[in-house]
Amino acid sequence: MKKLAIMLIIALTAIGCEKTTHVILMAGQSNMVGYGKIAELQNAQLPENITYYNFGRQLGKPASSPDHFGPELGISQVLSENFINEKFIIIKYATGGASLLDWAKDYDSLTASTTGNPKNFGKMYDSLLKKTNEILKGKKHKKLALIWMQGERDARIPEAGDQYYDNYLKFIANLRQDSDSPNLPILFGKVNPPSDRYPALETVQNSQEQIVRNVENTYLVDTDGLPKLKDDLHYDTEGQLELGRRFGQLLLPLIAGRN
Repeated sequence: MKKLAIMLIIALTAIGCEKTTHVILMAGQSNMVGYGKIAELQNAQLPENITYYNFGRQLGKPASSPDHFGPELGISQVLSENFINEKFIIIKYATGGASLLDWAKDYDSLTASTTGNPKNFGKMYDSLLKKTNEILKGKKHKKLALIWMQGERDARIPEAGDQYYDNYLKFIANLRQDSDSPNLPILFGKVNPPSDRYPALETVQNSQEQIVRNVENTYLVDTDGLPKLKDDLHYDTEGQLELGRRFGQLLLPLIAGRN
């Protein structure tokens, strides 16, 4: 009986000492899905303290290519370099070409189709929450941040660009409420596609800057100077690595403050 009691105490102590896992959500469109090429890297292995789930896809493709990567690799490098003894779960759900209308909680396929997208994107907002809840069920965790790379599609369509600020404001408020994280930090990259092909670019960029000024715990990541592919739209291998590292650097004080 005494031996059993000791074993029970040890088990309960181990459960009580279980470290909280930091959860990072990633969402957006094609520059979040990523065009970085695994073949161009010497080492594409994620650190052992990071578990990664990817449900993304490029427009017109059923799933994200295993030969490519997005910002998650650079983020993981920064996290591992600075917090090797912490555990992280990264959950990415992104679709190439998706506008904020596709990400709306009150998604309406007819409204979303005004950006020229097909109607088969589905309710992406609901899917992100569902997949996140499935992965985290039973795990001791704390959501660290949402990392968001999106806005090019809205910058291409003036009507969507004009609504970007209000739509993004609603998206942030809904996500914080529905994920039970009222102060969830939101990190997002500045969109910078070629202005001659994206007439609402300035409008979307102004909206991003306005969000940072008006909404607490929001952070805009500078993307100027990141190398791109020939389309001058998508970041190449080096660009994706550096983009991820810039996001990762913003995560460091959030982790340090929580610890």
